[in-house]
Amino acid sequence: MRLDGRLGERLLQLLSPLLLLLLWEGATRAGWLNPQFFPPPSSIVGAFERLWARGTIQGSVLATLGRILAGFALGAAPAVALGLVLGLSRPLRLLLLPAANIIYAIPKIAILPLVLLVLGLGEASKIAVTAISVFFLVLLNTVAGVRGIDRQLLDVARDFGASRWQAYRTVALPGALPLIVAGCKLALGFALIVVVGTEFVAAGAREGVGVLIWESWQILDIEAMYVGLVLTAILGWALNLAIDEAEALLLPWRAEGRRIGGRAARQTARAEAGGGRGPLGGLQRRLCALRPPPGRLRVWWRATRPFSFTATLVPVTLGALLAARAGAGFAPPLFLMTLVGALAVHAGANMVNDYYDHVNGIDDADSLGPSGLIQRGLLTPRQMLAGGLAAFALGAALGLALAALRGPAILALGLVGLPLAFFYTGWPLRLGYRGLGEILVGVFMGPVLTLGAYFVQARAFAPGPALLSLPVALLVAAILHANNLRDADADRARGKRTVATLLGPARAAWEYHLLVLGAYAAIALLAALGVAPPAILLTLLSLPLAISLVCRVAATREPHALNGVLRQTAALHLRFGLLLIAGLLLPLLARLLPGAG
Repeated sequence: MRLDGRLGERLLQLLSPLLLLLLWEGATRAGWLNPQFFPPPSSIVGAFERLWARGTIQGSVLATLGRILAGFALGAAPAVALGLVLGLSRPLRLLLLPAANIIYAIPKIAILPLVLLVLGLGEASKIAVTAISVFFLVLLNTVAGVRGIDRQLLDVARDFGASRWQAYRTVALPGALPLIVAGCKLALGFALIVVVGTEFVAAGAREGVGVLIWESWQILDIEAMYVGLVLTAILGWALNLAIDEAEALLLPWRAEGRRIGGRAARQTARAEAGGGRGPLGGLQRRLCALRPPPGRLRVWWRATRPFSFTATLVPVTLGALLAARAGAGFAPPLFLMTLVGALAVHAGANMVNDYYDHVNGIDDADSLGPSGLIQRGLLTPRQMLAGGLAAFALGAALGLALAALRGPAILALGLVGLPLAFFYTGWPLRLGYRGLGEILVGVFMGPVLTLGAYFVQARAFAPGPALLSLPVALLVAAILHANNLRDADADRARGKRTVATLLGPARAAWEYHLLVLGAYAAIALLAALGVAPPAILLTLLSLPLAISLVCRVAATREPHALNGVLRQTAALHLRFGLLLIAGLLLPLLARLLPGAG
């Protein structure tokens, strides 16, 4: 079995920092690292909460970020303008570029004393040093980008009577944009280094991440010093993500070209192999003839639509983690029973949905949404329905076992959830055909699953898990809404009513925006109200992907493009959920590990 490659890559990217933190914690607890110099992450989280309650972190991050953005704007904008001029004008380039190269080679922190003499000890000196650092880096990249443009393009522009300004705007700027973006990415990293460095040594700064690190070192508050280092790393990561998303918006043809090029190469290779035109065509044809059809286990695995399982994995894990955080402990066997049972019901709902969409004429061979196994003849409709009912039976059996172990509340949740999973598309209710899909999926794969997993561990319900499940519920509903946005025209033609068909394209796109961005608004509100620790703001690291998806939904109604939005929304839900779990797990380490204070 093979899951989506890009989703797996993102999962590894998110898990590696968490693994590093766990190794660090374990090494400190085992005595391999001196806690005086390398305090465990759990104690650093405690310092984070202490500094957050004082408002130190908010003020430091805002002050440093403000200096970075101000210096970047003041340095990058004139650098791009001058770089375009120098790139197109050979005399000016010969005159000014050597001086720019000489000044660029000077370490910018070395000119800080001179800037302090001229501008004083206030904010102007810190912003000026940052702007100088950014200016020369972006300038040289812009000049290189313009000089790399094919001269024939400029000749064509001149032949058609383009003015100098039109040549800048229509040829030089688009052609140099890839190197300009690369220069801006490097410049933002340098801006962060310069700002934190100036906050170290420049008097007059009352707030800033550099001030926090320096003052913590002076009073030997090592945990607070590490908080400053972590904030610096997060700022660098967030700025890099912001530039990556800006690059995707400014240069969409690069990512699209890579995808199309890779797809075209694979299709060409397959065509040549199948037609015998390549040197190994005959051999490959014989090997393909010997290759067996997909194994039955793999077919059934694909029938469950495993890429959607994140919608169950996140709320179940969240509920169990919140129970452990509340002091109820954590029983791994009960967690596994809960997770497997919920996944079985989820898989059953997917297969029953495929069956009823097929028999009702909603899905056919050209549909983008279903697993396609019925349409391709790999499973008959009856087999798909039987598989769904078998998955429901497994989920019901595990639910009954949990009810026997933990109480009748689990039975009540199952008696409501299991029929609704069947009647989502099943006869006679067909709730998903009546515009109720987003509400049902959001409620049951948000608060209901989270509270159920919480109850299994804690034998009680609590308002906290319900509130923390709301952002997850909004993103789960966004996954289904993205699916319905993609299929809106086909569903409307076949009489299937969804929120997307009822609202129309424009208002349905706005609903997607509200669902996705509403999850982040809910996280900010929960952190501000103290419902959860401030570490849940780690979820904001997934915001660039969310903004990118919102922009894509606003820009297109094409089903194939929205199919990518659907998968990316599922990836956003997983990334958001893992970051939320990480934000809750870090404070919990202080309680669970031996010897934690």
